[in-house]
Amino acid sequence: MTYRETSLEASLNFSRPGFRLRLDLRVPPTGVTALIGPSGCGKSTLLRLLAGLEAPAAGHIRHGDRVLFDRARRIDLAPRHRRVGLLFQEYALFPHLSVAGNIAYGLPRGSGRADAVARWLARLQLDGLAERRPDTLSGGQRQRVALARALASEPGVLLLDEPFSAVDFSLRQALRLLFQEVVADRQVPTILVTHDLEDVRQVADRVGVLIDGELRQLGPTTEVFARPADAEVARVLGWHNLLPVASWDGRTARGDWGTLRLGPGEPAAPADFIAIQPDGPRLDSEHGLPVEIQRVIDMGGYHALSCRLSDHSPLRIHLPKSAPCPAPGTRTRLDVQADTVIPLPARSTVPPFALPIDTVTLARMYP
Repeated sequence: MTYRETSLEASLNFSRPGFRLRLDLRVPPTGVTALIGPSGCGKSTLLRLLAGLEAPAAGHIRHGDRVLFDRARRIDLAPRHRRVGLLFQEYALFPHLSVAGNIAYGLPRGSGRADAVARWLARLQLDGLAERRPDTLSGGQRQRVALARALASEPGVLLLDEPFSAVDFSLRQALRLLFQEVVADRQVPTILVTHDLEDVRQVADRVGVLIDGELRQLGPTTEVFARPADAEVARVLGWHNLLPVASWDGRTARGDWGTLRLGPGEPAAPADFIAIQPDGPRLDSEHGLPVEIQRVIDMGGYHALSCRLSDHSPLRIHLPKSAPCPAPGTRTRLDVQADTVIPLPARSTVPPFALPIDTVTLARMYP
């Protein structure tokens, strides 16, 4: 079995003043694993540790039978020996090299080098740009050059740090589709770091939520979005409807906002918050939580209603186009079905930190 057919496994312990990262991670060789989390949670640091640009205080990194790092055994492969393709958030293209020169930078010298560059120019739709310098390219073109460079060296692991963040919104969808097409046939562990939920929904097969240097949840994308592990994970995943719980008996949640009861079944674990799915609640003039409609937004296939509960807590609900839609200022009630309520524990956060990346750092990745 070659390194291309094996998973990436890491157990890492890393710290700097005000921040500590401790996690265990396994990335399979198929599909895309996305990492998402608040600024300063350790996403980019994790990529740097895997690539060998920083070293953890303890732990190991293995790609199949290859040991990339093992503190106890004093193994620490240099970045250029790890066979890791890394696409930086700012792309970090060499400004003095042409497009072809940037793509060729990590390739071994020889007769096949020019052919490999030509293949990637065509694959990433960069024909005609081979002799251009990075400062003459658009954001989308630079992104494709950086991706071609990361892939051209046939890496055993692919790491991408915010690959779509520096392009206009109108280009992101096209670049996501191109990324999926290029990566789909590559049997290598692929990690995509992003802050954009749409990147995760459209590109990732699995998603991990990183908070305070801990991998709080990891699983199939649809499952993680549908069932967050705690209130902080839910916030990261874009859940708007999180209500603090003052009292909880396993079936009934109470707070200044009102009372909600879960359905029959085993009592749920202790809850600090309840999360309400936006698609479940329906307006009812006689039953449910008192609300005031603040704003109505036509989202095409449904109406998004911004509401305010009796304690002024915000709540967002989605109504199908076929349902009657009240005007802003309407006072009514919200019928919340038990199966749309998820009890969640709470967790804390730590202050963010900044991590610069430049072309000097990139040069350490290649011979």
